[in-house]
Amino acid sequence: MNSCCQLKQMSSGFCVFGEIIKRGFEPDLVTVSILLKGMCADGKVLDAVQVFDKMCERGFQGDGVIYGILINGLCSFGHPGMALELHRKMENSNCQGTLLTFSMVIDAFCKDGMVDEAASVFSEMVLKQISPDAVVYGSLIHGFCRLGRLKEAVNVFDEMVSRGLTPDLIMYNTLIHGFCQVGMWGEAVKIFNRMVENGISPDVVTFTTLIDSLGKEGKTGEAQRILDLMIRRGAKPDIRTYNSLLSGLCSNGHLDEATKLFGLIVDQGLKLDAFSYNIMISGYCKSWKMDEAFELFQKMHDNGIKPTIVTYNTLIGMLFQEGQVSTAEKMFNEMHVYGQSPALSTYTVMLDGLCKHGHIEEALDLFHSLESTNKKLSIEHFSILIDGMWRAGKSEEARKMFTEISEKGLSLDVVTYNIMLSGLCKQSMSLEANKLLMEMEEKGCIPDSISFNTLIHGLLREKEVEKAMNRLEEMRRRNFSADEGVTSLLLRLAMKDEQCRAALESLPEVI
Repeated sequence: MNSCCQLKQMSSGFCVFGEIIKRGFEPDLVTVSILLKGMCADGKVLDAVQVFDKMCERGFQGDGVIYGILINGLCSFGHPGMALELHRKMENSNCQGTLLTFSMVIDAFCKDGMVDEAASVFSEMVLKQISPDAVVYGSLIHGFCRLGRLKEAVNVFDEMVSRGLTPDLIMYNTLIHGFCQVGMWGEAVKIFNRMVENGISPDVVTFTTLIDSLGKEGKTGEAQRILDLMIRRGAKPDIRTYNSLLSGLCSNGHLDEATKLFGLIVDQGLKLDAFSYNIMISGYCKSWKMDEAFELFQKMHDNGIKPTIVTYNTLIGMLFQEGQVSTAEKMFNEMHVYGQSPALSTYTVMLDGLCKHGHIEEALDLFHSLESTNKKLSIEHFSILIDGMWRAGKSEEARKMFTEISEKGLSLDVVTYNIMLSGLCKQSMSLEANKLLMEMEEKGCIPDSISFNTLIHGLLREKEVEKAMNRLEEMRRRNFSADEGVTSLLLRLAMKDEQCRAALESLPEVI
């Protein structure tokens, strides 16, 4: 049976196990543990628990090894709640929980985002006078950091130190990453300094995390100083480190410095990857340097780097912004030549560009070709087309597509409704737009500030003052403010319309 289980031939293993029982032998702990371990290794954890439960009904008593196998299996396959139940069952029998079993349950809860449950199990373990080790503390620190609960993560970290345990590099990196994720750069530096003071050498991950965070906060000078410190301390930057700094420089408009760094990376003997090129191409596009962007695109091909979806989306989007519609279409059509299939995001860029430039028929053709593939359409694709139809004066087509969305199994969102409200109001159909807003709420989609401002502006333009004032009052109750367009129109109308002036004076908070 052991051989069958090791080879994951569980049906044969069950046959042997059944034969043992059929011959009148009671399976011992070793036999059962072999079977259950094989089932867990084969991914049949829930079946293994079921087999164990049935055996317990026959009077079988598991030991710590068997419970450990099942608890480990349940934790490994994302069933921390069931693992805890089994742990309780184990403790109600003659077996006691161990550091290992508690550790497995705590780690599983943390990985599942259930850190409060993990903390509860931790407290239970301590009450049973089982001393937690660094692994247990590491699980809790990671769990709290993942949820952004950094104060609690630091408290756990400090408790660990007070118990005489030494945090390792991974724990420090986890805390630094956690603080960087929420923009608490100062706290991240404190942990970094504490780490160095305690004799733990920062690694590439530590420095890269700090450089990435500083770049995102616009502190590119400090990011470069961290890179210098990294090199001085003997930690060799990898391509991810340089990409983090490149991204920070480009995002903050330091394109010349980014270009120099890009060349330096090659001089350092590191191989640029697609992400490196994408960062620079995006930087050039944002600075309207299309020649440089396409020069890098060509270098990608020359150096054997396959352009990614991000590469194409960036360049195609920029071509549309420059009004080069035919070039954008050509690039889209040539993606297959370079072994890249357009993603849904690429279709989004194409549809948006075509619609904004009035190429609605081409956009519809592309949309229908997308429908014929196995790719799942999103509400965003419909919203782009509906907006394009309104812009092109195709109001009936826009309405028709709007009604078809639900039939496609998609849920209307506030963006789609706002496009419809805007289209109706621009076509002097504000009363219909008013009904649509009511329908919107009835269907569970909550209007936002844009919804109300769009509708109120439309109602005022059509001199539907009373309805506009009602919506203004409603907007005030929801703590929304009138935008500049509505405010300007209200003031102009108030000079001519006594009803509007009186209503406006009664709603000073709106403006």
